[in-house]
Amino acid sequence: MVKLVNRAKMTVASGGAGDITLGTAVAGYQTFADAGISDTDILRYTIEDGDDWEIGTGVYTASGTTLVRTVTESSNSDAAITCSADAVIFVTMAAEDFTGNVEPRFTTPPAASLSLASDGSSVTLTGLAVDEGGFPISYSWDGFSGATVYTDSSLPAQLASAPTINQTTGVVSLIGSQSTSNGGSFKFRLKASDGIKTAVATSEILLSFPFDIANATYNNVNFSINAQEANVTSLAFNPSGTKMYIVGYSSDTVFQYSLSSGFDLSTASYNSVSFSVAGQDGQPQELAFNPSGTKMFILGQDNGSVFQYSLSSGFDLSTASYDNVSFTLQANNYELGLAFSTDGTRFFVVNSVNRLVEQYSCSSGFDLSTASYDNVSFSVSSQDADPSALAFNNSGTKMYMVGYANDKVYQYGLSTGFDVSTASYDNVYFSVASQLGRAQGLAFGGGKMFLTGRSSSKVFEYDL
Repeated sequence: MVKLVNRAKMTVASGGAGDITLGTAVAGYQTFADAGISDTDILRYTIEDGDDWEIGTGVYTASGTTLVRTVTESSNSDAAITCSADAVIFVTMAAEDFTGNVEPRFTTPPAASLSLASDGSSVTLTGLAVDEGGFPISYSWDGFSGATVYTDSSLPAQLASAPTINQTTGVVSLIGSQSTSNGGSFKFRLKASDGIKTAVATSEILLSFPFDIANATYNNVNFSINAQEANVTSLAFNPSGTKMYIVGYSSDTVFQYSLSSGFDLSTASYNSVSFSVAGQDGQPQELAFNPSGTKMFILGQDNGSVFQYSLSSGFDLSTASYDNVSFTLQANNYELGLAFSTDGTRFFVVNSVNRLVEQYSCSSGFDLSTASYDNVSFSVSSQDADPSALAFNNSGTKMYMVGYANDKVYQYGLSTGFDVSTASYDNVYFSVASQLGRAQGLAFGGGKMFLTGRSSSKVFEYDL
């Protein structure tokens, strides 16, 4: 419903066919303000000007007593009439107001996830909504991370300044922090309001920083996971680095750890939380999560497939369950590495026999039931005879491959993000042979690199 008041009728001081400046109260009636209309209120109005008339919705501005009008119907073929000095305007209702007001509807829903640039440049998120009652839409935002709520006056660390919203196009401009200590993610809520009801759409906003393995150094920090898994094959972190996960083929189980300081292995401890994937595959080789941690994926070598799981509480393995969804890979054997694009519409697998990085697409992000092979691959055979793990930077313009024949991490450039047909070797690598053998798991975060290997039963931490 629009806002209703009694006996509010005024003259039109000026405005023609545009925004109206209100004049004085008509004899026997009140001004809009005296009747109870407040600044930014949305109301239904009728204009009468001789034989001409117009019905619409308007946004009232107390300063200058103006009304921004949106025409619903009129005697001028449903376009705005040109008001003369005799025009009067009053608050009313229309037939559709009696049917009840529904909340606005997003015709262009905001993306489920967005990557912030770490160089201080602006990135955009678009969410355009309509109101079935014809009321004008206004946009606003808030955000949250856990129990913490963010607004313009209380920004998440990932943002350098308050977001700006174009009220006409629904385009939100966001500028990320340039401090590596502020990497991580938060949930951004775009709100579309008709003045009565509000539609909300949530997006995961992620700030990460480029990885420069050419300058990597071992910082003498490692964490033993031997009590849980003797043959570890993969590791992963949540975006803030406060949770770590490993999987291996001795137990066929994913184990969960906490880090009291994000991406600092010296603060890690086992949560006594685990989840078995033995029912799907006896040799799990890789694990991955979507940005919110509500989906988990396991690459299994026994079946040459990727398996999909849901977590009812993000990044909490105690809430995990198998989706009964899997996807059989192209080569169907010896796939060891798995990585997803930021939005989950592409994923990549590296095969240790044909030494190819294979590219797949999901028409619906992070949904293996929509997966297909792209018939696109990239050879890494010139770097290592046994490629075993993959990772990408946030934009997909850098790819990193671990090979356990040489125990090195290799770096590649992609001229088009997350398209391995545009990949080339950067002639950059980093050796981890002094710390571990048969290197396999790889993860980045917090300006650091993390690796593990089948013969180490430890996770090793490197500064970038």
